[in-house]
Amino acid sequence: MPSFVTYLITSAVRDLAELQIEGTQPATEGVELGMVSLGSAVARINQALYEFALVGRRAGLSYAQMSAFTGIPEDDLAKQVEDYHRLMTT
Repeated sequence: MPSFVTYLITSAVRDLAELQIEGTQPATEGVELGMVSLGSAVARINQALYEFALVGRRAGLSYAQMSAFTGIPEDDLAKQVEDYHRLMTT
């Protein structure tokens, strides 16, 4: 699990670091590249967050505690993590 989450975060950072919008391409292509890169980074970061949250739940943390760490409202975090878990286990 740690290496998987590390991979997700490293990939997200790589996507963000590869953003080369200004001055290297026409504006529309640069914006498209930026949106795709940011979208990929957000997806990987969210996946890493959900993986950590699942481990936290197994370790005895409540959604309220994890909500305080992430700033995500408790109900939203619980729904997102449970939806992710259902998706990954079906």
